[in-house]
Amino acid sequence: MRHVYFISCFCFAAIMGLSACSPGPSGELEVAARNVQSGALGRTGDFAVVGSAYHGGSYWSVAEGERLFDWNHTQGETSLLLRTALSPDGGWAVTVDELSQVLWNTASGESAAYWRLPAEALSVALGRHGNVALLGLADGRALVYDLRRGGILREFAHGSAVNSVALSDDLGVMLTGSEDGKVRVWDSNSGQTRHQRQYSEPVQQVALSADGTRAVAAAKYDRVEVFTTADNQSLWQLPFNRERVKRGLNISAARFSRDGRYLLTGRPDGFVQLWDIDAQSDIYTWQLPKRKAWQPSASPVLDISFTTNPDLYRAMSGNGFIYTLSY
Repeated sequence: MRHVYFISCFCFAAIMGLSACSPGPSGELEVAARNVQSGALGRTGDFAVVGSAYHGGSYWSVAEGERLFDWNHTQGETSLLLRTALSPDGGWAVTVDELSQVLWNTASGESAAYWRLPAEALSVALGRHGNVALLGLADGRALVYDLRRGGILREFAHGSAVNSVALSDDLGVMLTGSEDGKVRVWDSNSGQTRHQRQYSEPVQQVALSADGTRAVAAAKYDRVEVFTTADNQSLWQLPFNRERVKRGLNISAARFSRDGRYLLTGRPDGFVQLWDIDAQSDIYTWQLPKRKAWQPSASPVLDISFTTNPDLYRAMSGNGFIYTLSY
């Protein structure tokens, strides 16, 4: 596998009327020779799980630019991994193909458990220490799996396919977003709905702050909104251009900073944006490059992360690269 690092800046400040970009270093790491279907970055952006149709599954040290393990569900075969997730502590990963999931130890690279799934998984989130996984299914359910002892701990019913899920670090709050426009905040202890929000279009993306107090929901053709999970109060509707939203432009990835004050979002058209929630301001915008300049459209942002350096961020693109962004 070829690793490439270089300095560059991609600045399209006029797009969406957002704040200007400043020149700064940016690096890239090639993790797949062709497009990737799924991927997840660790909380600090130093490690990543990649699912590629060409290479199969793999686990990477982004900081070192090194492919550490190959992960596939069947020995000797290349698996098409459709969903991936890393635990908040970074010690565990989960990979999902059409109808199975595997838990991996990121230190040894060994698989720890394997399950068949009752329906296609559209989304997955992994809890601390790899103990619990929350899966959103195409059949309208969200299932909480006990990854250590086996079995389903909770079943959350939706009226339609569950497109996105999220967990708080303490597992006390669980968040789901579905095709029928519903976002539900669940109490994991009781299994009951704390709050529900209704959007006019399918919910494509949800995310939670580490402490579970703040959430973001993105509904296609509708809006992207930050709200509190305790009292279901809207904090801010991100100021995306309404005409672009009406054409279906939305976000494909979202991540809160550890303190919950800042939000990173990634879009299907390759843009990454940094927001200050408390100040209700857009701080910075990057555009990820196409793999080949002549390609008609940009690749989607699959995942994004903050790093231990407050001026550096990482983004995984569907074009097979992980980018380091700075300002």
